[in-house]
Amino acid sequence: MRRYTPWKRLYNATAYSLRGLFQAFRQEQAFEYEAVVFFFLCALLLHLRPPLPRSLAVIGGWMAVMALELVNSAVERAFDLIDKNYRAEIEAGKDMLSAAVFLVIVFNVLLWAALIFQPRA
Repeated sequence: MRRYTPWKRLYNATAYSLRGLFQAFRQEQAFEYEAVVFFFLCALLLHLRPPLPRSLAVIGGWMAVMALELVNSAVERAFDLIDKNYRAEIEAGKDMLSAAVFLVIVFNVLLWAALIFQPRA
């Protein structure tokens, strides 16, 4: 196995990660929507100016949605390589991945509501 210097490895890992983000943005509609929400969320935070820890919590929460969407998309692609025909087991797996993303989105809605509707000190 080829070994890289730590800096070369960091460079390569960053390049692969950015390539994956751009591919997801171009090829996965749900990820594109989530990226747009992220942009508006950042704009809303600039307008509301909450304390930094709250801003980081909200940003981190939405980044978790986006990260889980990437996992969802990658596993769904792997499922499609296994069998393109209908299989109840594959459909159930895809539905469970979708449910995981849904739960993280619900958590984020609650997090945002707590931030936005909290009385100012």
